[in-house]
Amino acid sequence: MADQILHMYPTFKSWMAPEALEFIFSPKSDIWSLGCIILDMASCSYTNKADALATRVAIREHPKKLLKALEKIRKHDIAKADPIIDVLIAMLHINPEDRISAKNLMNLPFASDCLLASGIPLSKRKHPWPASITETLLQGGLPNVIEVMNCFLDRPEVQIKALEQLLVLVDQDEGLPWIFDVVESVATIILSHQNNLQIQMCACKLLSKVLSKALLDHPDNVPNEKHVVDALLSTWRNYPTNEELLSMVCQMLLIISSNEASMEHLQNLCMFADINECLNNFPHNKQICLSCLGLLWSLTVNAALVNKTPLKEAVQLTLKILDIYLSDGDRAESACSALWVLSLKGCIEGGEFEHVTLLLLKCIQLHMQRPVLVNNAYLGLASLARTSELAAFRIIVIDEDSPGISLIKVTYQAHKDDPEVVENMCMLLLELVLYDEIVPELFSNNIDEMLLEIQARFTSSEELIKLATKAIKKMNESLPQMKSEKSQKQRNTRVHQ
Repeated sequence: MADQILHMYPTFKSWMAPEALEFIFSPKSDIWSLGCIILDMASCSYTNKADALATRVAIREHPKKLLKALEKIRKHDIAKADPIIDVLIAMLHINPEDRISAKNLMNLPFASDCLLASGIPLSKRKHPWPASITETLLQGGLPNVIEVMNCFLDRPEVQIKALEQLLVLVDQDEGLPWIFDVVESVATIILSHQNNLQIQMCACKLLSKVLSKALLDHPDNVPNEKHVVDALLSTWRNYPTNEELLSMVCQMLLIISSNEASMEHLQNLCMFADINECLNNFPHNKQICLSCLGLLWSLTVNAALVNKTPLKEAVQLTLKILDIYLSDGDRAESACSALWVLSLKGCIEGGEFEHVTLLLLKCIQLHMQRPVLVNNAYLGLASLARTSELAAFRIIVIDEDSPGISLIKVTYQAHKDDPEVVENMCMLLLELVLYDEIVPELFSNNIDEMLLEIQARFTSSEELIKLATKAIKKMNESLPQMKSEKSQKQRNTRVHQ
């Protein structure tokens, strides 16, 4: 059969792609021809001229014919059989649309190894264009610059000039009607030039400006395209020691994480380890700290956590930052929100309960004028008291490290007109009254009277009233037991006398 094909079929046509036989030519046709040559070279040790021709003809008819030929390569233990087979499968698709492109072919291990062995560079060196050509192309407004950027994506010198011009145009254009085009184009540039630090820096500056300016006018207008997140995260991971670049990237990811779709995509990308690395390497950089702690809260608060290990490490890093920068209100506020959500998710372990509790109490004491901080700190304390008896008792103990229960009364006086703060404070009290040994301390500090005042003051706040009422009820239920214990102590004292 093979000999018949040899006589019937012109040999020179046997390397031609199926579509080329119909006089339809494209670069993908050359991919097929090259694939046939590689197939011949791989099988020449065990096949003759007629069989090779028959194989080249057969693989045009059905994909199974190719698989059969490739199986023979594997059975004959040809060197590098697996990478050769991978290349041939990609190159010898009957449909040219399914065939691999020349550019993507160079990314396959066998093809790139062959090019390196031959001394051929994997990328074509392009001579930079004269500056006058780039400047001429970039003349015009913002949409024209975006169009040039998209058309010459493989020209770094054009991209840099375009990004610099866009930085100027964005400052001038208050309306920013092309915001989504800018964001999408810049994200594409970031992904296309990951090894060019100048482009990364310029692109991130532009993206930061665009996002900040757009959100100032339209707070709900947050981009939710996944490739924007992918672009920023690629920069983060490619330049983990570049402080200036990371500061911009972290801040932008924090902004974008306010969009639900983007937040879910970030959660799927498992970036807690990246956040921890940043917190560990740059505790001195305030902007990076604030952004990373904000991201930690944003990505954790609604997450269904499977692996808590990186978040347990985040607890240690957050405590380290608080220990150093406790007096910094901004850092303390972000740290309190992070510790609250980490406590809520069960990421704080036994040995850390007292340390976390004391730091939250100190944050409230030092930054009483910051309602957001106070809110998050009380939410964190309530979560800790719910989980740990040690934390609950640490909250009420008065010593040189903590003002104890009196801090709650001071908080109420400072924020008695803020129902949210008072509600979170009552949430903590409701957790504390569940410990019978703590209730007497609450009575001795007149917490019951404060709760009654809260009931009378916030009549329109249903949830707050419910919390205060439950706390008072639990305290009153403990009174008979307290009186009984007091009487027993008195009797024991008289007996001993």
